[in-house]
Amino acid sequence: MSGNNSIEAHSSQIKLAKKFTSIFLLGPPMSDKVIRLVTHLFSPQEAEIARHLPLYFTKPLEKIAARLNTTPNVIRPHLGAMAERRVIYSSQKGYSLVPLIPGMFEYILMTGRDTAWHKKYAELITDLYYTGFIQNYTKTPVPAVRNIPVQSAIETQNHVVDADLISEMIERHSDFAVLNVCQCRQTQRFIGQECKRSSPEDGCLAFGTFAVSAVGRDSARFVSKEEMYDIVQERFDKNLVFLTANVSPSSSNAICTCCDCCCHYIKSINQFGAMITVAAPHYLATVEEIVCNNCGKCVRVCNTHAHSLSEKQHFFDQSKCIGCGVCEDICPQGAIRLVENPAYRPPAKDFSRLGLRLLPAAIMTALRVRLRPGSIRSDLS
Repeated sequence: MSGNNSIEAHSSQIKLAKKFTSIFLLGPPMSDKVIRLVTHLFSPQEAEIARHLPLYFTKPLEKIAARLNTTPNVIRPHLGAMAERRVIYSSQKGYSLVPLIPGMFEYILMTGRDTAWHKKYAELITDLYYTGFIQNYTKTPVPAVRNIPVQSAIETQNHVVDADLISEMIERHSDFAVLNVCQCRQTQRFIGQECKRSSPEDGCLAFGTFAVSAVGRDSARFVSKEEMYDIVQERFDKNLVFLTANVSPSSSNAICTCCDCCCHYIKSINQFGAMITVAAPHYLATVEEIVCNNCGKCVRVCNTHAHSLSEKQHFFDQSKCIGCGVCEDICPQGAIRLVENPAYRPPAKDFSRLGLRLLPAAIMTALRVRLRPGSIRSDLS
């Protein structure tokens, strides 16, 4: 590769890097940064094996060996080593590749391991993420994520539905867990920056089979229903945003409790135009400026920067509002209230229905990225 910061890489590592640029993996354009990351994650021999793995859906060891024209015993230790580092996904059914981010990023860091290798990984993935490649995938509305608002801020509303309530999500499940760390805050700590709202130990919240799976992989700890209620209140008190997959409360799911200083997703919204990947919220904030005293408390807690102060005058941009209710909850003047959003659409019943709902937009995004002038995409054959 060209450039002052180019790095020597084996041909197998370059081929694997190209595979990670695939639109099917939400990949970035090919660059030295991608190659530098791949060479940190995979040795040349591991890269040769990894580039023959399927995307997302696992294949058994025997089929992978056949694709490589070798025997299972030859590649088993290499697959095991990669699985232990979590640079590939493994299950009882086999092995697969997942996207660099989101995907591998969360999978690698959710255990909470703190080693020199993990810190270097955090540095490299952050450097790649801040190239802004995610903007390639944020031109078409894909409402895959929804916000769960502060419950106290919406309980007085006339049109509250079950999906708006965190209590509904808790009551629908019997298994609860908290991930060992928040991967985004852990990454920020690794590169020398601390979160202004929370700490890496405030990991994502998991429900149902998500919770059981995370604990089974030593990535989380079980908590009781009562503990989950307490944790939720504590996170709301820290003015964090609750983001989850856009499915009904009864579906097994996870909640990221996010902040604007660390969370990659919130940064994608604020810097890279990813607002269109958030489902239209049931409620939006509105401000009675005549009541507002320009104290700025809403500005300090708003994670999507919808509120701002200029020359001691408050301004509100509703297009940046995700309906979290944090500002309404903190306003001492009662100048902020939540109003029903006519664009709201209830979440999908489950992940399969969500996939069908998102499919047309996903296809349009893939076509647009593939046809982008100068794009370099890998051959997945």
